[in-house]
Amino acid sequence: MNNIIDIADLRAEFLEKTKLKDTKEFAEKQMQIIFEISKQNEALRDKIDHLEKLLLNNKPSTITMQLSAEEVICMEQIEMLQRKSGGRELSLDEVKRLDLLIKNLRLIREESTQVINTSSYSNVQEDMLVAIATSKPSTTE
Repeated sequence: MNNIIDIADLRAEFLEKTKLKDTKEFAEKQMQIIFEISKQNEALRDKIDHLEKLLLNNKPSTITMQLSAEEVICMEQIEMLQRKSGGRELSLDEVKRLDLLIKNLRLIREESTQVINTSSYSNVQEDMLVAIATSKPSTTE
């Protein structure tokens, strides 16, 4: 009867062995994850080095946009009008100048100068127009 083991001793031995087994599995999985992350890190470092070399080898003129003199002048004049509009209302002459500068800038950049998405009000019913005309504007003070 020497082979009889107490239940408490059996339980303690089981917990100890499973704890050791779980700890080993956990450590192995951690090592696997560390190895994979190290490989990813190395690949990213190589990519960064490659991109830095590309940036250093490129000429600055290929990175920066070339602006024409006309475009620079239009942008400067628009900025001047923008600063003026911050402190006061623009005069009619200044608004016309701004409109012309914006159109010229769009033409230089080969963009459309026409508003394309306009709503058509020709299909609004007469009773809606009368209601709009007779309504009192709301005053928000």
